[in-house]
Amino acid sequence: MKSTTLKRKDFTPIKLAGLFLLLFCGAILMFFEHFRESPFTQDDVRSQERMDQERAEVGYLAPRFTLRNLAGNRVDLGDFKGKVVVVNFWATWCAPCRVEMPSFESLYRRYRSEDLTVLAISIDKNHDEAIRDFVNQYNLSFPVLLDTEGQAERLYPSQTIPFTYVIGRDGRVVARVDGAKNWESAETFEAIEYLLKKS
Repeated sequence: MKSTTLKRKDFTPIKLAGLFLLLFCGAILMFFEHFRESPFTQDDVRSQERMDQERAEVGYLAPRFTLRNLAGNRVDLGDFKGKVVVVNFWATWCAPCRVEMPSFESLYRRYRSEDLTVLAISIDKNHDEAIRDFVNQYNLSFPVLLDTEGQAERLYPSQTIPFTYVIGRDGRVVARVDGAKNWESAETFEAIEYLLKKS
């Protein structure tokens, strides 16, 4: 009887380690699930029905907002009229955001001279220093805006984090992307080039 109790104790850490490994692998797979999904493509941004109200839905005019950047200056979505704007909502505590952010930097550097901009809207509340550290860590050169009061987040609601809206030159929402994506894929570049060429 004594030896049976010892055997059970010996197997318990192995079972716990196996369970931990299984849960860890499951979490990793969920973490990268959006990178395995179909990429952002040209078909996502081709002509859609056009509506004349402001609404965070494809085909509608993108709702305008004014937020402060890290330097304390006001930035309005209307400042980017005539450009293709990628509006990304993220947070410093969001692990998928950390995975996705370098691909936004590459996208921005590749197309900024052709009238594309990325607006990274942090939904962190009163964590300016953490946001600055994040921006410095990833060497981000595109505008980072602070949505401390949730103004933009209310205009562009979502159940996921990160989430991204792509706005065409005419100020209309052309695509919405939930979760992290690889913004450096060939399909994404084709879709962005299509939007940049479209007047």
